[in-house]
Amino acid sequence: MLPPYTVACKICGHDADFLDAADSSVNCDRIPLPETGQLIRYHLCTACGFIFTPAFDQWTAEDFQQRIYNADYVRVDPEFASVRPLRQADDLVRILAPLKGKVRILDYGGGTGVFAARMNAAGFETVSYDPVYQGGAPPLGQRFELIHCREVIEHAPDPRAFAADLVRYLAEDGAVYLSTAVQPDGMAEHLLQWWYMAPRNGHISLFSRRSLAMLWLDQGMQFHHFNLFVHLAWRGNPPCWPLLMQGGGN
Repeated sequence: MLPPYTVACKICGHDADFLDAADSSVNCDRIPLPETGQLIRYHLCTACGFIFTPAFDQWTAEDFQQRIYNADYVRVDPEFASVRPLRQADDLVRILAPLKGKVRILDYGGGTGVFAARMNAAGFETVSYDPVYQGGAPPLGQRFELIHCREVIEHAPDPRAFAADLVRYLAEDGAVYLSTAVQPDGMAEHLLQWWYMAPRNGHISLFSRRSLAMLWLDQGMQFHHFNLFVHLAWRGNPPCWPLLMQGGGN
């Protein structure tokens, strides 16, 4: 058993006590993989409820590519490459149909680029950028009315730096449509039983409702939870806001 210790919360800076530890092979689907012997410590902030691990704080993008998002990643997330991004694109095409050709979209953390390709084929100008999975040049100097960021932020070892980087691509009247599972009530007491606690999937940052909202409010955004998985942050008067508020949450 690892001895407990306390570190500073990455969201609010308050004390985050050692909560639990899991072998780095633990994944979302709980597929039995050979144990690595590397225990990943997770900490719980006593103020905002954020759960996180410092284990990957010093990793480079190359470390993540080699040790997490490698050829075996599809074993622990089989929908990652095409099934999920195609489903998400089809949902967004339906929601934003009245704005076809009128908004620019950035898929931040776009993985294989399948989502952007589908959106472009449907008539929505969409750019894909993933700072870790496939690298590539960031869209510097470009601003987007909508940033699509689905099942990405839980992979960020530094959520504040992640949010600040994303926001620099956002138009003054822009929205961030994002998804990440937030903790159900009482989940901190049963962390290892929660499917989303999965170091092999690269799930580094596990948000409470409060900590996720705080992150985006501190970026000068307004924030809304559709449910325990889908969320919306925005500033100004984004053209897509009414449509997302009406049809989002999928």
